[in-house]
Amino acid sequence: MDLMNELLNCLNSIDYDIFDEDCLNELLESRDSAPFDTEWCRVYEEIKALKHTRSYTGGNEEEQGKIREKAFMIIEKNIQSELSEYISDDFGLIYDSLVLNYKDEWLNKLITTYKNKKIPAGELSCNSSLQESLLYENK
Repeated sequence: MDLMNELLNCLNSIDYDIFDEDCLNELLESRDSAPFDTEWCRVYEEIKALKHTRSYTGGNEEEQGKIREKAFMIIEKNIQSELSEYISDDFGLIYDSLVLNYKDEWLNKLITTYKNKKIPAGELSCNSSLQESLLYENK
């Protein structure tokens, strides 16, 4: 899966030095609130339903676990935070969407945010994230 490798490389290229404790707390809070949480859960439920109607194998499950672990470890080595679990979940969601050929506008924005070497949170657009707004506020 070329896209997953690209996204893992992007995740590895993020400048994690900008994440102080306040920034991390705000980022996590934004991911746990609407609209991010609402959209994430919607996509998750739709993909979960597709797993029952389409061919999703044990091999897919194993591969998803490997990708999630890689994403988790990238975050853990840079900033030890519960953010590792959130990012791991995102990568599992993206992997499943590719396997199941699931298409969604919000999910595309999530993927684009990672491609832009940002951590997605809040209201997603194709070229911004909470991380960017926090950076401008902290200057």
